[in-house]
Amino acid sequence: MTDSVEYKELKKANGDVFLEVRRMPDNGFIAMNWIGIQSLETVVMGGNLVLSMMRQKSSPGILNSNRELIGPWEAAVNWLAFKWAPQAKSLGLRYFAHVLSPGIYGQRSFKALFPNLREVLDVKSFDAEEGAEEWLRMKVSIKKTST
Repeated sequence: MTDSVEYKELKKANGDVFLEVRRMPDNGFIAMNWIGIQSLETVVMGGNLVLSMMRQKSSPGILNSNRELIGPWEAAVNWLAFKWAPQAKSLGLRYFAHVLSPGIYGQRSFKALFPNLREVLDVKSFDAEEGAEEWLRMKVSIKKTST
């Protein structure tokens, strides 16, 4: 069972999936894929799901993909920076790889979050998931060998 991928999804009231979360089999990172339009409520629900997963089993990295996200999520920036990130760090999170949204509004939201997030975590943004995953795997392997 240790080789299986833990998968969870969250849905809006209308049944649309707005977040997919996967814990990678080696627990190197948790991958989050945001889908569609997000609000403070959906971001808090998703963030709390990941915190719950990290309480069960800590993970050093998150791959946060906005490639399927539509529109801005600035309403959640303060919550993410000042509530979620410190809690996630206390649960063992160190590395946050962010895959940018194709849309300007999602990119602008991340730009608003980045300065505060980087004070808590090692953060890097990417245009594609492949680069983000490669960076996370490198960081996690460095951490594992240096501890």
